[in-house]
Amino acid sequence: MSDFHETLSNISKKFLELYRSKILSQWKGSASDGDKQRFVGLLNQNDFARQLYGLYKTLCFRYENDEWYSIVLDTLDLDLIYNNVDKAIAENNATDIEYQDYLVKELLRYFKQDFFTWCNKPKCIRCGNDSNMEYSGSSGPNLEEAKYECGNVELYRCNVEGDITRFPRYNDPMKLLETRTGRCGEWCNLFTLILKSFGLEARYIWNKEDHVWCEFYSPNLKRWVHVDSCEQSFDEPHIYSQNWNKKMSYVLAFSHDTVLDVSSRYILKNQLPRDAISESDLNFICVYLTKQLRRRMNDDQLYTLACRDEQERLEWEKSKTKQDETKATTTLSGSQGRESGSAEWKAQRGEDGA
Repeated sequence: MSDFHETLSNISKKFLELYRSKILSQWKGSASDGDKQRFVGLLNQNDFARQLYGLYKTLCFRYENDEWYSIVLDTLDLDLIYNNVDKAIAENNATDIEYQDYLVKELLRYFKQDFFTWCNKPKCIRCGNDSNMEYSGSSGPNLEEAKYECGNVELYRCNVEGDITRFPRYNDPMKLLETRTGRCGEWCNLFTLILKSFGLEARYIWNKEDHVWCEFYSPNLKRWVHVDSCEQSFDEPHIYSQNWNKKMSYVLAFSHDTVLDVSSRYILKNQLPRDAISESDLNFICVYLTKQLRRRMNDDQLYTLACRDEQERLEWEKSKTKQDETKATTTLSGSQGRESGSAEWKAQRGEDGA
């Protein structure tokens, strides 16, 4: 009997070695000339392909900065954050492997309630009030604003004082650490850096219909977890299509080692047409860019990520049979429509649950 078990073990090891070799062969090596030509051709012919490539060049590299991590940790109230995490763990008898989950939940609370602010309209530079501000157009950044990756500046006129106040839409997360205000783009931008600063694996999630949020990889849950700092929402990927009644077409994840179409996790209903690019070309671009990100990794790193990719794919296949289920929402309001933003702004974006 022991010989049989030994033989079976040897066979299993052999199959595992063959599987590992097959996986590594798919990810190792430089892109073929044919793949390069196909990629360049897509960039030349397809606007959406160029848009994704632009996002890749920014979002896959922006947050890899150890110096920034140190500045972030020096800025945040670490005593408060860690004390609240320890308290939550003690109250819930949580295990060590759950620590990162509780840390992320506390970072969500701290960021929304204690650190960052939502800006519907900026405060008047003269009277300091925002209730009398009216949007009066936009302009390009001045020299000072341009230093911080500002592509657009919203202009607001105070109906009382008559002054024009500028609202620069900064993309530099370190500038946002200073201003501590913005809308979903600014919130996600800085919160992604905060997650990375705490040593957490994080991804930036981009939706073509103008919303962004994060994911972090939970060692406890062994999967990527939805995180939205605007809503203080943890592991609720259904809120956009169900609570907000948001209509969406494409949702993609960007990190230092992955570009991935994650639409299946978030678009549970209200699916808009996906006609910006063919599905085969979209998959090709994601795989091509992911290979570029992973080309200098060793075999163990490649294999670990490939297994995680496959686990995520199987998770989506399993969830397809459960998409019609009503899911509970535990965000701050738990009501229909998004919480952050003015009623008028949410209605304009189709995110008010109507």
